[in-house]
Amino acid sequence: MSVQEYLDKHMLSRKIEDAVNAAVRAKAPDPVLFISNHMRKAVPSAITKIKARQVFDSRGIPTVEVDLHTNKGVFRASSPSGVSFGMHEVVELRDGDMKKYLGKGVTKAVKNINEKISEALIGMDPTLQSQIDQAMMDLDKTENKARNAELGANAILAVSIAACKAGAAEKEVSLYKHIADLSGKGKPVLPVPAITVISGGKHAGNNLAAQEIMILPVGALSFEEAMQIGSETYHHLKKAWISLRRRLKEQVILKESNYPLVSIEQPFDKDDWEHAKQFSDLGICQVVGDDLLTSNTKRIERAITESTCNALLLKVLATYLEPLFKSFCGLEEAK
Repeated sequence: MSVQEYLDKHMLSRKIEDAVNAAVRAKAPDPVLFISNHMRKAVPSAITKIKARQVFDSRGIPTVEVDLHTNKGVFRASSPSGVSFGMHEVVELRDGDMKKYLGKGVTKAVKNINEKISEALIGMDPTLQSQIDQAMMDLDKTENKARNAELGANAILAVSIAACKAGAAEKEVSLYKHIADLSGKGKPVLPVPAITVISGGKHAGNNLAAQEIMILPVGALSFEEAMQIGSETYHHLKKAWISLRRRLKEQVILKESNYPLVSIEQPFDKDDWEHAKQFSDLGICQVVGDDLLTSNTKRIERAITESTCNALLLKVLATYLEPLFKSFCGLEEAK
């Protein structure tokens, strides 16, 4: 094949001419770099390869890591997980071999990605997050597909996050902007940071009933100021820990303090709809549904209908392990 035949076959002459014209119009100081980038953008992005492996999370527990390749780059993500799981949450796939990692290995989930998910997603456009997530959900043959028990929600989530990163790169926008687009939120707003000052319950290994006592700098004019307030308050409280313990025993903080209770998360059992509603109806503060809702659209619908709580804890990248777009659907429902 001659050079001209090759150019004609792939219609390169027109594409190169367009790139050169664009460089001239832009008065590009480095035309070669400009033309190279212009040609690269002209090629539609597609998933070309997905490779998974077992790695370790911050607690030394095996988890799934994925490299998702497109014709524009390589995008890596790993699947986080929480300490505990409820009956209404999706299911991580663990190996169950007690001779290795106390049964917490994830080689089965890794195999599912490399052999099943990869095959299904090759060639897909990474910007089409909902289609990618749905394709993975459709692969799971479990009767209760919402729990992703066959493929492993940890396998699905790792791929979903990597695809999201690839989609943002294709659109040449920050990841948070891409996620905002996917969730239908055109103008993202930074939230008020909730800063833990005292930990209790199972996570802390003490007898404090509340799992976390947090402060919310609701009067701050910016996120930066809120973080400054939170940081300074935390360190002042740390210095006054003995005094703080005495005040907690006297329940001064919740009853007589100038710092009122503004939000409470999951005040009752995960299936105690009756008391959650009664508490929410008191109008004392914001009542956040966590284990009660589990980012599940059906449970969110019920909470809305019955006015069970007035806020949602959406853990897209944490213990509930939903694919990204499915979590966004839960967020949209809560709106």
